[in-house]
Parts: sequence; C-alpha cells; structure tokens
Amino acid sequence: MKKALFFLFLSIILLLSSCVPPDIFEPGQLQKLTEKIVFYRTFGFPGALEGQFNAPYDITADKDGNIYVADTGNHRIQKFDHRGRFLKSWGTPGTGDGELNTPIAIRLDSTGNVWVLDLGNSRLQKFTPNGKYLMQFGEGGTGNGQFSSPYDFAIDPRNGNIIVADTGNFRVQVFNSKGQFIRQWGESGTGNYQFTAIYSVDIDHLGNIYTLDIAQQLLKKFNSQGKILKKWGQAGQGDSEWLMPYRLAVDEAGYIYVADGGNYKVLKFDPNGTFLGKFGKMGGVPQDFIMPFGIFARQNKIYVSDIGLTQIKIFEVIME
Repeated sequence: MKKALFFLFLSIILLLSSCVPPDIFEPGQLQKLTEKIVFYRTFGFPGALEGQFNAPYDITADKDGNIYVADTGNHRIQKFDHRGRFLKSWGTPGTGDGELNTPIAIRLDSTGNVWVLDLGNSRLQKFTPNGKYLMQFGEGGTGNGQFSSPYDFAIDPRNGNIIVADTGNFRVQVFNSKGQFIRQWGESGTGNYQFTAIYSVDIDHLGNIYTLDIAQQLLKKFNSQGKILKKWGQAGQGDSEWLMPYRLAVDEAGYIYVADGGNYKVLKFDPNGTFLGKFGKMGGVPQDFIMPFGIFARQNKIYVSDIGLTQIKIFEVIME
C-alpha cells in the first residue's frame, strides 16, 4: 500500500512539473547579475601607539584576511585581523637588519612571508608573518640591483619573482625570489619604454606587468619580458580620468584598480584598459576619502589606505 502511494505521489509531481512552460528556464530570460562595491569597515587613528598610524602608505592582506600595513611615518609594520583588531607590530628606525627607514610598500609571497620596500635604505627586506627578519637585498645606486627612490614593488604569483619600480632611475627591475638580478628596462622620457615618475607597479596571474606613471598620467602594460602591450590614461575629472594616480592593484581575476588621490576615488579597469566603474568621493565619513594612496584587491575585498584620514578602509564587491 505504501509503495503504491509513493508511486502515485511521484506521478503527480512529474505531471505538475511537465506543465511548467519550458521557456522560463531559457538563459536569455534570466536576470543578469550586476556588480556593486559597498563599504565594509574602517579602522585606524593618527598616532604612534598600537593600532595607530602616521602616513600608512601601503596595505596588503593574507588568505585568512589578516591585514598588514606599512605604517610609513612610524617606520614599522603593523598586523591586524580581518576586523581591524591589532595583532602585532615590528620595526624601529634604523639601517640594521630588520630596521626600517620609511617603509613605503608591502607585499606577501606565496608562502605568506612579508616583503617590505624600505625606501630610505634603498632595499627590500623579508620577514616571517610574525615579523622575524629573514633576508634583504638592494642598495643605493644606478647599477643592476641598486635603487634610487624605489616607490613600489610586486611579486609574481607564478614564480616569486620581484618587480621593483626603481623610480629615481626611471626603470623597472626584476629579481628572483632570492634577490638575484634578472632584467631591467626603462629610461627617462615619455616614450613607450620611458618613465618620468613610476609610483606603482603590479603583476597579474599571467605575468603581465602594469606600471603607473604619475607624471605622465599613464598606466602601461608590459609582458613578463618587458615588451609593451598597451597603455592608457588621461588627466581630468571625468569618470575614467584621474589627477593623482598614486597606486594600482591587480586582483586575482586580472582587474585593475587605481587609487586617484586628486579625485578622491578608486577606478576599475579590465585588462585591456576598458573603464568599468568607480567609487568614492571627498568627505570625512567612513566610506569617503581625503587622500586614497595604497590599494590592494583580493577575494572580493578592496583595501585602501587613506593617508589624509590616517585610516584603512575596506570595501566589498558583491553581485546583485
């Protein structure tokens, strides 16, 4: 009896489902999802105590959401959890191993170690996630492996190579994960392979290298060997224009974000330079900016260091 009722019930379900018009499942009838970037949270205050900042120029995050901040004016690195709660800090002013003089950029390698661009000492230093000093390379100068006012760097996710924006020498230098020189390109000027003031560099998952020249107002895209592929950018106040493009960040999907300090906003482009959107405006409320500078994008989160408000701001990409 129970088995007969079960088959009767199943037959009714199949009959009802067969009455549903098939065209409601057609892909063309489905509503397309749209991307929206929303404010998530902020943290930080001016000062020199734990959790406070003095010109936080750069920011990055690990796969667990822990946040690392280059607290540039305090010559230290600070680490926070995903909610912005202080965990630890390291670094004191100086020239010795593990000491810092104006740490201006910070990145994590594939094993979670923390690399810091030590601007005042013209070098990169490597630390464990808890701040233990491991190694360094670089010095002041104009030769291979030497730097003049290096403003930014990136780490190739494929092989650990390190790409440095050697700003004062008007060039890009590439090193392996041990700090050994591989190649360089660039000179002073306005041509495709020339630079005036490289303020930022990043790399995508395919090995393409992006540079941001604040003086030329140009974003240039090179392949891993340094051959130029594309360039775009224009000074102005329009949707896809910028005034002071300080830093760029490439997320794991290859989208490019640019922190535009002059227009108090963040712009988003696809890998071909097509403008996709923007967010931000001038103001003192949590979701607004005074001087967006450092930027990092991963796992649907966009992290921005606002040196005008001395805060870290986190935004989230959602689909609706």
